[in-house]
Amino acid sequence: MKKILFILLTLGCFFKTFSQDQKFNFYPNIAVDLGGAIPFPLSDIPEGAGGTPKPYPSIGIGSEYDLNEKWQLGFEINYHLIAFSSNADVVSQPFYFDDGSAQYFTGKTEADVELRMVEFPLIAFYKLKEGRRILFGAYYSRILEGRFNTKGINGIYSPDKDITDNATLPGPEYTIEYNFNEFIDKYDIGLMIGYRYSINHRFYLWGRLNVGFKSIFGKDFNNIDYEMYQVRLNLGVSYLLFD
Repeated sequence: MKKILFILLTLGCFFKTFSQDQKFNFYPNIAVDLGGAIPFPLSDIPEGAGGTPKPYPSIGIGSEYDLNEKWQLGFEINYHLIAFSSNADVVSQPFYFDDGSAQYFTGKTEADVELRMVEFPLIAFYKLKEGRRILFGAYYSRILEGRFNTKGINGIYSPDKDITDNATLPGPEYTIEYNFNEFIDKYDIGLMIGYRYSINHRFYLWGRLNVGFKSIFGKDFNNIDYEMYQVRLNLGVSYLLFD
């Protein structure tokens, strides 16, 4: 975290010099992230599944340029911590091993997920009326660290899929724990859409919805039958330092 703060402060000094020379605007961001990852296609979401996002603060810096009276173009660098928990009842959830063998689980699963990342969004702002703008853009995120811990509870665990397909629940009173940390990919790309309200010419309130376009897992990951894509909401404030 200290390294991230140092990098943001260094870039802030650069943006300050650049904004003064080229008449760009510069601002810091602070926000709250509410997000997670959802299975795709949505039809693969198990019946009765649920998830709970964990709110965490994010920080960043940005610079914007007035293209004309209606349009602005912005670029930002933001640090995010996305975390959520989920639960679902599964039938014959496969787990594959390096030797090609597989085990299957039927029962209740719980997952605890955390992704730390640096995000680089390119954003367009369109002025609706004084003090109000809609925004949309694209982003690239570099995932610095990922954690995806899962456990199966009160179920049946067997190498024979016929057994787990026809299991009677609840199963034995024990817990199976496993993680997919090593399979989390190193980057994400996606689109965003949002709204910004200017309290005055320096102070902004905004909300954004970010939707990832690739699975949080690498291409070689096949332990689950569906892919998982980031979906997150950011609610934040920005303060224009140099105008």
